[in-house]
Amino acid sequence: MENWNQSASPITFFIIAGIPGLRNWEERGILFVIFFIIYTVTFTENLMFIAVIRLDHGLHSPMYLFICNLAFLDLLIPSVTIPEMLYYLATGDGHITFGPCIMQMAFYLIFLVTESFILAVMAYDRYQAICNPLLYPTVMTTRQVFLLSVFSWTMGSIYASSYVYIVLSANFCGPNTIKYFCCDYSSIMLLACADVSSQRIYDKLISLFIMSVQLFLILFSYGKIITTVFRTSSTEGQRKAFSTCASHILVIGIFYLFMAFVLISFGVAEISDQVRTLSAIVQNVVPSMINPVIYCAKTKEIRISIMKMLKKMQL
Repeated sequence: MENWNQSASPITFFIIAGIPGLRNWEERGILFVIFFIIYTVTFTENLMFIAVIRLDHGLHSPMYLFICNLAFLDLLIPSVTIPEMLYYLATGDGHITFGPCIMQMAFYLIFLVTESFILAVMAYDRYQAICNPLLYPTVMTTRQVFLLSVFSWTMGSIYASSYVYIVLSANFCGPNTIKYFCCDYSSIMLLACADVSSQRIYDKLISLFIMSVQLFLILFSYGKIITTVFRTSSTEGQRKAFSTCASHILVIGIFYLFMAFVLISFGVAEISDQVRTLSAIVQNVVPSMINPVIYCAKTKEIRISIMKMLKKMQL
């Protein structure tokens, strides 16, 4: 990547500005401790979730395989950016060479977009389980789960590849300070020497299209679920159906609410750069930390499996 860029641009490294407004090492130290604890908890939670689902054969059903995929992504997403941000906070050194910067951007986009597709696919899984319970075992097989997961990862990879191509095709000849806490596509393109208005339009259109498709699939699936549930005469049946979907609805809500808040913060001029950056960091790590808690609190089978694993570890 570095050789490709050097042929079009003299810049070989960027400087990550990090969080604006940090005036002294004490503030850096406080933020370092806070985000280190959050990241450690997030990493441990999701790693434990993956181990529980992997080791308990009773959880090898489609829903839990999707949850395992989600936990894996929740482990990867903050791991792309937070460790390096912690390094910046600890040392004050924000230098990053061109190649690793583009790789960080690419991996973050792959994991984030893949997770959004996994959430949409999980809504489809719940739709099949509740609306077509008799056909569910034949429709949502292990092979189908694998294919839908591969589809989600493929879409994330294609999405990220187009942005990597755009960045590698751009010319960077002047400022090299990224005013963000990581190598973000929009922040990198602000440093390009040429007019990048067409690239910005592409970014908005493709992001809006993908988000619209995902939200349509989610709303369509849950619209069908609600219709089916209210046709059920049994109150107990309705309660079980909504209980099954509650954790997924909460996870989707948190994912899109945090994302919407970050997008809104960048669109409102009155919000300071410090608040924007901190909100983006929170969006990067907090949903990944909360998701395992939600599934543990709302899913009895996972709680039982975790307790069994903890008892075995104590013996």
